[in-house]
Amino acid sequence: MNYHRLFIVMFVFILSFIYAQESSKSDSDLSGLEQVNLTKDSAINFSSSNQHENMDFVSKTTKEESTKSSINNRKKENIVGGIALFVNGEPITLYAISKAEKMLNTDRLRAADFLIMEQLRKEEVKRLKIDITDEQLDSQINFIAEQNNMNLSQFYNAVMQQGMSLSDYRSKLKEQMLAQELMRKILFSSNVGQEDALRKYYSENPEEFVIPKKIKSIKFVSKSKQSLESFVSNGLESSLPNNIVRAEEELELENIPSQIADVFLITPKDSFTPILESGDGNYVTFFVKDKIDINQVDFDKAKGYIVQKLMANNQEKILSDYFERVRTRSKIVFVR
Repeated sequence: MNYHRLFIVMFVFILSFIYAQESSKSDSDLSGLEQVNLTKDSAINFSSSNQHENMDFVSKTTKEESTKSSINNRKKENIVGGIALFVNGEPITLYAISKAEKMLNTDRLRAADFLIMEQLRKEEVKRLKIDITDEQLDSQINFIAEQNNMNLSQFYNAVMQQGMSLSDYRSKLKEQMLAQELMRKILFSSNVGQEDALRKYYSENPEEFVIPKKIKSIKFVSKSKQSLESFVSNGLESSLPNNIVRAEEELELENIPSQIADVFLITPKDSFTPILESGDGNYVTFFVKDKIDINQVDFDKAKGYIVQKLMANNQEKILSDYFERVRTRSKIVFVR
């Protein structure tokens, strides 16, 4: 039994900042104008090329030159008007903010803040040289397909039925994986891994560091998740519906899948486990009657779990403090 898998510890990445922006077209598709290159030191840098390529232009009518000048001026005004702010020289447009407002159902200020943090996240990914390989991406797609009881062909068909191309799906999944890896690095670099903090948690929470070899349980199986939810809500002593099958079971944790073993570990005695899918179209929950032959996990083997638990408990503050420091050292210029 891997003692580091005492509990299912899931990182709830509250600052994932995944915003489904369009590609570079989104930032330049303000008024049908061509994309312009923006430098860090200047908002807009327009050239006046071709003005002196041929002296024959001098003979063109004043009206034609005036028309060109007027069009160029309007382009300048529209492009500048489309940019709301710069984050370390990178523009965030009014169009992008408007999209974020609708997506998040929020006001302009919060939408702008969201996009600022998204840009800072991308810059941190580059600064820390975080990358996701094609092999990692393929592995994650396989895992997601398996979790949905699909083969790859079925999964890809399901993606396309949602109106998304496979390349778009891979791109968005990669963004999510990059964000998760960044959050993991931030959390692991925090001071929650200091020895004193780990030992303090270990001594104050002894009940978390015991592992039973066996679980005495009652298994309840049904094709109706709603029936199981209702039964669990009413309690063990309530009458058993006809569409739920009950069976006594004694399980050895070493002989069951680690994910299921983790569920039993986090479920207190005299309680129901969460309702799970059994993979054959049925739903199942277990009532834990007793935990037998309990062993104490020593501190060294429990370290990994404690680090993850402390990160899970403090991640909001850890991530908030980290990005506040990043934001403080960044150059954010509001145009309007």
